[in-house]
Amino acid sequence: MKLKRLLFILIILSTIFLTGCWSSREINTLAIAVCIGIDKTENGYLVTEQVLNPRAIATKVTAESPVVIYTAEGDDLAEIVRRFTTQSSRIFYNADLRMVVFGEDVAKDGIQNILDYFLRNYEYRTDFYFVIAKNSTANEVLGILTPIESVPGFSMYISLKMSEEKWAAMKSVRIIELVNSIIADGDNPVLTGIEISQDEISPKSTDILKQSGKYKKLKYTGLGAFNKDKLVGWLDEDESKGYNYITDNVKNTIEHADYDSKVKITYEIINAKSRTKVYFLENKPAIEVKIKTKCNIEIVEGEFDVSAEENKQVLNELLASKVKLLCEKALNKAQKELKTDIFGFGEAIHRKYPKTWEKLKDDWNDKFTDLPVNITVEAETKQLGQITKPLFMKEKE
Repeated sequence: MKLKRLLFILIILSTIFLTGCWSSREINTLAIAVCIGIDKTENGYLVTEQVLNPRAIATKVTAESPVVIYTAEGDDLAEIVRRFTTQSSRIFYNADLRMVVFGEDVAKDGIQNILDYFLRNYEYRTDFYFVIAKNSTANEVLGILTPIESVPGFSMYISLKMSEEKWAAMKSVRIIELVNSIIADGDNPVLTGIEISQDEISPKSTDILKQSGKYKKLKYTGLGAFNKDKLVGWLDEDESKGYNYITDNVKNTIEHADYDSKVKITYEIINAKSRTKVYFLENKPAIEVKIKTKCNIEIVEGEFDVSAEENKQVLNELLASKVKLLCEKALNKAQKELKTDIFGFGEAIHRKYPKTWEKLKDDWNDKFTDLPVNITVEAETKQLGQITKPLFMKEKE
């Protein structure tokens, strides 16, 4: 009896663990999408999907493109994605999606309905990034083949992660962060822009990639600022860095500062921390941003002895002034031109003084333009490099 009972349990367990997923699909029936581009048209949207070419990747056939581009048009994203079945012998598989590229017109018109589609659809995960095609369309961006990384969608994904970590003028944004910024009181999102370089030849064939010369490439450039779900303008490179310093999103980057007309110091920022505090000034809320940076000296141009005791504080002050200038540029652009709180200052007021926020929230972006913001920066130099004095600096007699 015990043996029969044990056998019965084993049969039940085997049916549980050995049965395949009800919704499983064979890999050879799927078209794996790595990147989606969305542009605005008179009829709604033009959706571009960048799909892996399995034959080129599996057999390493260099004469074929590693990706295939599909396009379809309509006024509803779910409908458009279904339309792709009329062009492909495989079902589009979106669980490995790496990037969504918005055309600039789509971003200006509003992305709320698009985000609703991506969040509601079970096929999409939440770990892909969003960017905006600047001075081009999403369709054009997805059509550019990239060197080094054979799949452009993977190249864009890796490059965005790396540039955020090493350059500080970019920001990687996933869907949950994007939606939270849109629905939050007193905060607005930013998305990184992607451009096509101005070289003459567009690499839509693998043959051009065999050359090392001037074919068009993709590059990230600045941050697009939103008011809720609509793009309202762009921050340039300096302003984008300033934004990331204020919002505590700088991991590592390079800065330089001029001591005089003949001396320039280049710093590697190895650590940066920002803290935002709300206080009251003349019975109105104000913001204090404190930034602390740590750096190493990378290059000294001109005759300047960084090892001299009297110059150590000069090094710190030069960097602190430069970082503060970048932050003030970003703040001025957001307050005076774009008129949108992308720093989350309103959200900080909301958390600290919720009753005060109730009186401010209805027209916060208007009040944000006059919000007093005091920025202070402290810099600390950790290492001077393997040499301290410039190689060709003459000793004073």
